[in-house]
Parts: sequence; structure tokens; C-alpha cells
Amino acid sequence: MKRSDFLSLNVTKVLNVTEYFNPIDCRSLGVIRTTLATMEKGAILEVHGNRFQQREITAWTNKFKHPIVKIEDIDGLVKIYIEKGGLQ
Repeated sequence: MKRSDFLSLNVTKVLNVTEYFNPIDCRSLGVIRTTLATMEKGAILEVHGNRFQQREITAWTNKFKHPIVKIEDIDGLVKIYIEKGGLQ
């Protein structure tokens, strides 16, 4: 993707899941799943989390076919842009 493509992302919702960090049980996935369920297919969800959550979220989005459009990591704060796709 080119830089200009990133600037044209049409983010529908922003979700901060950093407070749901738990290395045993990644509760942030449930919050993301619930939020995506309320969105239209093709909409972009911007998720703020940490690097541990990034690994979990990336694995989950791959499994359920929600493409990650972009990931930014700024000193450990990770912004993940997820397009609603999915098996739903």
C-alpha cells in the first residue's frame, strides 16, 4: 500500500482495548468481535492495543477473515485497522 492509500482510510469506529489486556485471557477479542458485529461489511475499525494484543488480534482476524488494512506501532501503542469481512 502507498502512503496515500493510508490517508484515505475511512475509519467507521475507534476502539481502545488496552484496558482489556490479560496475558491469560485476551478479552479484547470479544470486545472487537461484538463491535464488528454492529458494523457493515467493508467498514474499517481502528483498534488501539499493545503488542501482545496485536499478535492475538492478528491471529483472530486471519481465522475469521477480517482483513487487516494497516498496523501502526508507536512506542508500543499499536493501532490496527481492521476491515469487516468475515464468515458472517
